[in-house]
Amino acid sequence: MKGIWKRLAALAMVLALVAGLAACTGGDNSSSGSSSQGGSSSSEGSAADSSTASTPDDGEKQTSFKIFAGVSELSPDNSEKPIVQQMNEAKGVTIEWNCVSGDTLTEKKNLMLNAGSDSMPDAFMAAQLKDAEIMTCGTRGLFIPLEDYINEETMPNLMSVLEVRPDALAACTMPDGHIYTLPNFGEMGFEYKDGNTYEIGSIPQFTCINTKWLKAVNKEMPKTIDELHDVLVEFKNQDVNGNGDPNDEIPLSFIFPWDNGAWCANMTTLWAPFGCTDYNEDHRAIKDGKVYYQAASEEYKNALAYFHGWFEEGLIDIEVFSQDSSQYIAKGNGEDARLGTFVWWEIPEVVGYDRAEDYAYLPVLDGPDGTHHVNLNQTSTVSRDQFAVTSACKDPKTLLNWVDQMYDPMISMQCNYGPIGVFFDETPDEKGVYNTIELKEGETEGELKSKSELLGPTRQLTEDYGKYFYMEARAQQRLDDLRDFWFNYVDSTESYPNVVYTEEEIDVINDRLSDLKSFTEERASHWLRDGGIEAEWDQYLKDLDSMGLQDVVGAWQSAYDRYAEALK
Repeated sequence: MKGIWKRLAALAMVLALVAGLAACTGGDNSSSGSSSQGGSSSSEGSAADSSTASTPDDGEKQTSFKIFAGVSELSPDNSEKPIVQQMNEAKGVTIEWNCVSGDTLTEKKNLMLNAGSDSMPDAFMAAQLKDAEIMTCGTRGLFIPLEDYINEETMPNLMSVLEVRPDALAACTMPDGHIYTLPNFGEMGFEYKDGNTYEIGSIPQFTCINTKWLKAVNKEMPKTIDELHDVLVEFKNQDVNGNGDPNDEIPLSFIFPWDNGAWCANMTTLWAPFGCTDYNEDHRAIKDGKVYYQAASEEYKNALAYFHGWFEEGLIDIEVFSQDSSQYIAKGNGEDARLGTFVWWEIPEVVGYDRAEDYAYLPVLDGPDGTHHVNLNQTSTVSRDQFAVTSACKDPKTLLNWVDQMYDPMISMQCNYGPIGVFFDETPDEKGVYNTIELKEGETEGELKSKSELLGPTRQLTEDYGKYFYMEARAQQRLDDLRDFWFNYVDSTESYPNVVYTEEEIDVINDRLSDLKSFTEERASHWLRDGGIEAEWDQYLKDLDSMGLQDVVGAWQSAYDRYAEALK
């Protein structure tokens, strides 16, 4: 890490800030976070004393704030959530929420950012801010620097996390030396037999198949892509769900392309037979230290060309281009089983616990040449984009003190999953640790979490499991599935790290990447639906280059090279 700081002088202030935070820590056990339901304090016995540098005097006091927030598609408005009401009462503030989910989140966020200060809320929370947006809005003065507020007076709960994760500030620092956003700490991984720890999102898309239908059509579990094709043909042509309607079965469904919010429902695990798994939403991939645009590769082209044939045959759900996750899940939870094969990060959330017994994971399939290639998704335990305060806010200190409650371990637990008494049992066990509540009939943990969670800057540290709450059963199951099943098919564990870009690199990425991705998504949808990729591919590559693809890849590569050099 010292090499990074030597090469990026802009991060020098981070070192000074971290050192300052460490120097100010003391031994009192006070807590200014409001733990709920009798939970423990946020300080965990190591909170800094009150001698830290004071927060800037913000002048005008404010107790009512406007926040633009991302929520899950099943979520009610944040104002209806008990944990929000508790946080408001603890700090004497009210929040006017503008909650957005799904496809409209990016659109509405962009409209606000492009309109400038006249339409700014006081803050953006869980709004999927890109690095380029953070840097641009920061240098334009739309987002305010936060580093002077990160102290024991204003943000004691974040301070307690930084005591054990001091490097997190470096991940949040932009090239100009300022911190414009607050992080989320999401540590959830497993140790593999190679001795390394891999995060829960390393393989985001699990392909699942109806084994009851396999038996009905007298087929074995497919091992190759062509064998799966033959199975899907049978699913399409027979009344395998036995309801008397031979036309309501959907052989294969997913959500496509990336801009439909398909992080765990895209089809790209099925692309492994053709040499790639395009898991990254920027289509960024790396091999032997060389960064490239996956959507400009021969493997990408060959996969789309092949699966267009499936679409023509009616093996692929015609709604893959338009459905959102709630519509997708509704298909699996209907009165009759309709999905032969689908993609998600677990089985029960899509089809329900009872029907889940009829499904199993589809192995990674071999392609026409008898091979496959699975690479890992880019993951990070620190997300730096979770909360930004805008220039419209008259009292950042009060707002940041309010949101700091989300770093309290007991409050954070309920933000990440749901309230005590709703997601967790009313009382902890004999060790003082909370268990997940017994689910109602037909209810899944995923559905309950989506309806209850408060997305934003929270903590989920490795040491929190078994101390405040037990890891969600389905999360532990996913880690087990990754370790015991999916990682058996991984061909390369190399992935692009969480790098720090220079201001010039951010400008390049900001100027070009969005248009490149939109163009790629439009072309990919067209080729899957209508075909023609072979005839149009060369022109597509020329168009990508004319739009600045090589400049973006160059920025990615330069940032990676600095990161790799710093590790030597």
